[in-house]
Amino acid sequence: MPRIPYPDPNSLPEIDRNFLESLPQLNISRLLAGSPSLFQPLTRVFSAYLNDGCLSPELRELIILRTGYLLNSEYEIYNHKRVARVIGMDEERIEALLTHDPADLFSERERLIVQFVDEVIGTGSASEPTFRAVEQVLQTDELIELSVVIGIYTMVSQVCATFEIEPEEAPIAASGLKDISMAVQGIEKI
Repeated sequence: MPRIPYPDPNSLPEIDRNFLESLPQLNISRLLAGSPSLFQPLTRVFSAYLNDGCLSPELRELIILRTGYLLNSEYEIYNHKRVARVIGMDEERIEALLTHDPADLFSERERLIVQFVDEVIGTGSASEPTFRAVEQVLQTDELIELSVVIGIYTMVSQVCATFEIEPEEAPIAASGLKDISMAVQGIEKI
């Protein structure tokens, strides 16, 4: 049970109510709808890397799952294990990200990125050697997106923990990424 009730959709401004209805029914979206100044802008940011990002979907989910694991975010782990499965990520690799040392099932490039995530979450920044190693295996836009995705999921994990947001009782059937993209495209036309 969340610490505060999700806003009644009928109490939202019409534009936010319609936007919420167009999204996958995720509890994080339901909570964020209670902050009209943040709700749609944050959803646009989420859509930017989820649907239009430069990182491959599997690499993106590797980063999100590892961040969620390190921050003990039950909500993010639950939802992004589902997304990882929908995009075809191997179950053994998904589960390995949720352990202390997942190195065995990942390429050298992926292990460097896991190390980058571990350092950023653990100390607030990647060390110079790790940063330079990852810089050699990612393009500049991917490196920036990597850091931003870690930051966003640090924030989302903190919000979920603070408000005690629980996973949805009935999980959405698909990944929800296309629904988010279509909703964001719809508001950009207004």
